[in-house]
Amino acid sequence: MLNKLRLERFKNFKDAELILGPLTLLVGTNASGKSNIRDAFRFLHGISRSYKLAEIIGEKYVEGGVLQWRGIRGGTREIAFQGEKTFALEASFTVKKNFSEQGVTYRIEVDLGTDSQAPSLIRERLTIGGQDESFFEAQSTSEQGKKNLIVNVLGSQVTNRPIPFSHQQPIISQLAELATDIPINDKSYVSGISIRGVAKATLQAFSSMRFLDLSPDAMRFPSLPGQTILGDRGENLSSVLQEICSNSALKQALLQWVKELTPMDAMDFEFPADFTGKILLTLIEENGQKTSAFSASDGTLRFLAMIAALLGPEPGQFYFFEELDNGIHPTRLNLLVQLIERKVSDGTIQMVATTHSPQLLRLLSPQSLEYASLTYRLSDRPDAKIKRILDIPEARRVINEQDLARLHESGWLEDAVEFLEEEETTE
Repeated sequence: MLNKLRLERFKNFKDAELILGPLTLLVGTNASGKSNIRDAFRFLHGISRSYKLAEIIGEKYVEGGVLQWRGIRGGTREIAFQGEKTFALEASFTVKKNFSEQGVTYRIEVDLGTDSQAPSLIRERLTIGGQDESFFEAQSTSEQGKKNLIVNVLGSQVTNRPIPFSHQQPIISQLAELATDIPINDKSYVSGISIRGVAKATLQAFSSMRFLDLSPDAMRFPSLPGQTILGDRGENLSSVLQEICSNSALKQALLQWVKELTPMDAMDFEFPADFTGKILLTLIEENGQKTSAFSASDGTLRFLAMIAALLGPEPGQFYFFEELDNGIHPTRLNLLVQLIERKVSDGTIQMVATTHSPQLLRLLSPQSLEYASLTYRLSDRPDAKIKRILDIPEARRVINEQDLARLHESGWLEDAVEFLEEEETTE
């Protein structure tokens, strides 16, 4: 589970930190940085795919000219704060070792290069279990115009080994791809494991991520049976739901949620195929009325996609939902929150979501409210900041006395952090 994300000179964040829980809700005005946090997570996800830095920031194509990765919005020109040439990201998370959890912190700093030079690594390190010494640390040096890369694992250089480390790809993914593993036996806190094993465990924390920015048009496209991973825009919705319905218990849960979340009295699903073999979801109501994905409302499709993401056969471990409340009727939001909080409570799924809905903030359980954060920009500052709502001075008292949704609607959250900043400046 990811516990913390630090952003330094990344997008519109000069220096900010996001504390993460099972469900982390991000609120804030337009252009305050919520989607930029998504880009930071996508950068980490790109590392787990063993892409080069240029491919993570730009695009990745495979044979046949097929686009495999869309890169980070704005590319090298807009990924760093205010035209800076470097940025850094740091993620803290927990991994299981011998049936117990251990804290890990990974940090990477990137040089964006020039129009004629590719992005390259400046520094990279991984620490385990709060140790002062890094498990591995890489640093780029320059001598007579030539870049050198020094890589240390537990304090010992491995550059003298036949390992052709590249400046243009994160070292953690290169360590995970070592042809010959390097066992570690000289440190008690990592005894009996290997460099490649630790690297793979780190990448696993970033690999099972899904970034959903659902589009009803994409969800209305037919899909082939067997396509069981929901696309970022909701592609393959029909085939994912078909797979869910092959399990009778999951099908009943799906039907129950559809009845709860929509006005439809759904009793069954059909997946008729077209002449190419692709299928399209059709909902059947108690009175026999049939509604295909072509005719279903945008809100119904968004609900179905969210349920498919959470109940599907190949769920992610980490989800980032853009505008969680978009297209959802206010009277149904409480049920959606219940579904999400129920799923994240077992510890197998973690979710970060953005919203503009004051009501959604009000519906959070006390546990989820602990991790709700405000992204904001002060009136005279170009950089965005992040603060947990309950860390705003007097927030707990005020929320106990007044309705949080109304506080959000009135702009009290932004006013409170602005006032706090003014107080700190005058002291």
